[in-house]
Amino acid sequence: MATAAMDPTRPTTVTQLGKYRIEAMLGAGAMGVVYRAFDPHIERHVALKTVRHELFENGERASLMARLRNEAQAAGRLTHPNIVGVYDYGETADTAYIAMELVSGHGLKPLLDAGRPLELATALDWFAQLLAALGFAHEHGVVHRDIKPANLLVSAQGRLKVADFGVAHVESSTLTLAGAMIGTPSYMSPEQFTGEPVDGRSDLFSAAIVLYQMLTGCRPFAGASQAEVMRQIMHETPRMPSACNPALPPVFDDVLMRALSRRPAARFQTAEALRLALAETQNGMPCAPVEREAAIADDRTILESQTAKSAGPLASGSGSGSGSGSWRGDSLPSLTMWPAAALASIEAQLAAQIGPVARLLVRRAAARIAGAPDVPALIALLAPHVPSDKGRAQFVAAFAEGSGAGTGHGTASASASAGASASSSLDADEVRAAALKLAVYLGPIATIIAKREAARTASLRALHERLAAAISNEHDRARFERDVGL
Repeated sequence: MATAAMDPTRPTTVTQLGKYRIEAMLGAGAMGVVYRAFDPHIERHVALKTVRHELFENGERASLMARLRNEAQAAGRLTHPNIVGVYDYGETADTAYIAMELVSGHGLKPLLDAGRPLELATALDWFAQLLAALGFAHEHGVVHRDIKPANLLVSAQGRLKVADFGVAHVESSTLTLAGAMIGTPSYMSPEQFTGEPVDGRSDLFSAAIVLYQMLTGCRPFAGASQAEVMRQIMHETPRMPSACNPALPPVFDDVLMRALSRRPAARFQTAEALRLALAETQNGMPCAPVEREAAIADDRTILESQTAKSAGPLASGSGSGSGSGSWRGDSLPSLTMWPAAALASIEAQLAAQIGPVARLLVRRAAARIAGAPDVPALIALLAPHVPSDKGRAQFVAAFAEGSGAGTGHGTASASASAGASASSSLDADEVRAAALKLAVYLGPIATIIAKREAARTASLRALHERLAAAISNEHDRARFERDVGL
């Protein structure tokens, strides 16, 4: 239940709450009602958010009131132009209420519910204001926990304001989930679904979902049920934003995909870091020095110029198999000295750890040492992008001397054997090779899918067909089919 920016046209039978004179009902939710009210002491209008006592058992009521008071105090500390102000907390015999700033304007939710992308400049301006609010709140030790369009208001002057700081999670925790999960499913972070402690990075994940929706007109995670949404957030990599909205410049893809990483450590660690990444992307070139996140070397925002993007789709899979020449699908002269199969193999191994953004990371790192191509040096540049110690070790081990993975022939030979043994029974190497190719498009969950489908098929071709069906994006599916020889 957010502070509503609505016309006060709905009648109400309530006339007074504490010192506040009730004028109209602005909105209603499961927990109570939001009123337009007047404070006669300082002669200003406020939004009065109420919670009804009768909704709670006697044993819960005292705890709820204490929590609501504490949260009102926390939110009251956040005096910021992009945060709805909290003025007062009070109780009557049957109701607790918070007096908040009355915002004249409109909510963001109706705009996004229309299913159309917002104008790019407007979306980025509003998102920058959202980041300013979150950064301020996080610096003061307050995590919102329920960032979503319904809690974002836009004033008549075009200023975005975040409502319900520290209050929404109180409401959510008293519903049927009983505190196990706090938030709104379509905008929740993975750690919220598992009930783990959350910090500001959870808010940034939710904010990234809002930005994705503003830029594409659709949510990155959407399903017919809460369980389906949870499954997608926990296990699936969303489509690239530019694939959902062809008019969107592809340079935003890498920033959003990092912001939507399932692991908090792989995301932008602060609102300022995300703001800088977007600023660099819009400028098309690095700006002032970017944050250096603790314990991660060379972990700068991943950028790609417009010129590089126009070079065509990046390749994956086995490549040309020639061991020389350009990486298939990449016409950049700076990469022509890299063996095509070697880059494709590295991309597949990295994608198994961090998902589709591996394609861009490999390209960027390879370009840095294009004058003297060296697989161990490339692995050293890419390894810090794998957030977990175990995953990083697995990635490095895959290209250790004698492993065969870094020679440029491992993936190519796997592809060749696939065509020759399509009618034979599957072995572990074939399934692993198929999983690596699928990981380029689906991320780490590809390993699970490949093992599951391998148990249901008797031939490699049938496995490849089943894996292709798991790729929802038609363009990516066609590339995968080409990679495996379908």
